Amino acid sequence: MALASVGSIAKSLRGTSGYAFRLVSRDHVLSLVDQAIVSATGFLTTVLIARWSDPAQLGIYALGLSLLLSLLGFQDSLILQPYLIQRHHPQGTPSERAGASLALSFLFTAASVLILAVAALGFFGFGGSSQMTVVTLVIAAIAPFALTRDFARRFAFAHLEMGRVLVLDASAAIIQLAALVWLGAGGRMSALSAFAAFGAACALPTAAWLYYARAEFAIRPQSVHEALKRTWALGKWLLAGRVTTQIQGYIIYWIAAAIGGAAVTGVYAACMSIVGFANPLIIGLSNVFMPKAVLAWKRGGASELWRETIRNTALMAAVMSAFSLAVLFGGEPAMRLLFHGRDFQGYGHTLIVLALAISLGTLGAAASIALATMERPRVVIVVTTLEALVTTTLVWILMTQWGLLGAAYGMLAGTLTGVIGRWIAFYLRAPHQR
Repeated sequence: MALASVGSIAKSLRGTSGYAFRLVSRDHVLSLVDQAIVSATGFLTTVLIARWSDPAQLGIYALGLSLLLSLLGFQDSLILQPYLIQRHHPQGTPSERAGASLALSFLFTAASVLILAVAALGFFGFGGSSQMTVVTLVIAAIAPFALTRDFARRFAFAHLEMGRVLVLDASAAIIQLAALVWLGAGGRMSALSAFAAFGAACALPTAAWLYYARAEFAIRPQSVHEALKRTWALGKWLLAGRVTTQIQGYIIYWIAAAIGGAAVTGVYAACMSIVGFANPLIIGLSNVFMPKAVLAWKRGGASELWRETIRNTALMAAVMSAFSLAVLFGGEPAMRLLFHGRDFQGYGHTLIVLALAISLGTLGAAASIALATMERPRVVIVVTTLEALVTTTLVWILMTQWGLLGAAYGMLAGTLTGVIGRWIAFYLRAPHQR
C-alpha cells in the first residue's frame, strides 16, 4: 500500500510538472533564472559577511538592507508599477512617457537621499546610536545607484526584455560577489565595506545601461508634470496595498512573540525560512505576469485579460503544487539539516500547512495583478485589509489553543479569504468573459 501511494504521488507530480512545462514560455524561464541569480547573490552575501566578520556586522548589514529594500518597494509602488500599467496611454510618445518615469525616479531618489540625510543628522543630534547614524548615511550614499538599478530592471521587465534584465543582474552579481571575496580575503570585511561593494555592483552595470538605453528616454517638463498626476492617482493605492500586505506578513511574528515568547518566534522564523524557498519562483513568475496582463488588457479588453489571468493562475498552481509536494516530503528533513537542536524538531505538520498557505495565496496573485492592470487597486486594498483582519484574529485565537500549528491554520484560513475575495472582485469588475 505504501509503495502504491508513493507511486501515485510520483505520477501526480510528473503530470503536474508536465502541465507546468507546457505553460512556461521563454520569458518565464529567463525571469526565473534572473530571480535565482538575485536570490543566490543575496544569500551568498549573507554567508560571506558572516564568514569573514562577526554577528554584529551582519546585524548592521541586515538593518541597513531592510531600509534600502523599503525604499525600493516604495519606488516600485509609486513609480514603476504605474508606468508599467499606464505605458500604453495615448498621452505623449513612448519615449516621453519613459523619460517622465525616469525623471520621477530621479526625483524620488533625491527626496529619499534628503530624508535619509536629515534622519542621520537627527540620530546624531539627539544622541541616537552612532551605528544608526553611520548606516543611514551609507544607505543615503548608495541609494541613488540601487534605486536607478531597480528602475532599469523594472523598465526592462515592463517591456518583456528579459535578456537585458538577466545581463544587468548577472553583471551586478559578479561584481558584488568578487568584491566581497576580495574584501574578506584581505581582512577588510565589514557591514560598511559590504555596502560599498553593493553600491559598486549597482552603479557600474546601471551606468552602462543608461548609456546604451539613452535613446529610449525623452524628458519633457510638461510630460513629467502630467505623468506625476497619473502616477500618483494610481501609485498611492498600490503603495497602500503594499504596506497592508507587509503589515500582515510581519504581524504574525509579533503575535508569536506576545503569546509564545522569543523562542516560539524563532521557530516560526525558521519554518518561514523553509517555505520561503518558494519566493524566487513566485517573484520570478510574477515579474512576467504583470507585463503580459497589461498587453492582454490593451489588445483584447476584459475577455483577453480573463484568458491571460487564468493561464497565469494555472501556471502558478502547477509550480506551487510541485513545491508543496516537495515540502511534504522534504520540509522536515530540511528543517533538521539547517536548524540544529530539539527546539526545531517536530514541526513537519506546521511546515506543510504553511506551504499550503503560501501556495494557496499565489492563486489570487493573477487576479490581483489583473485588477491593478485595470487601474482598480482600491478593491485590492479592501480585500487585503479584510484578509489581514481575518488572519490576525484567527492566528491569535488558534495559536493560543494549539501553538504554531494553530497559527499556521489561521494563516491558511486568512489566505483563503483573500484569494476568494480577489477572484470575486475581479469577476465583478471584468464580467464579460464567461
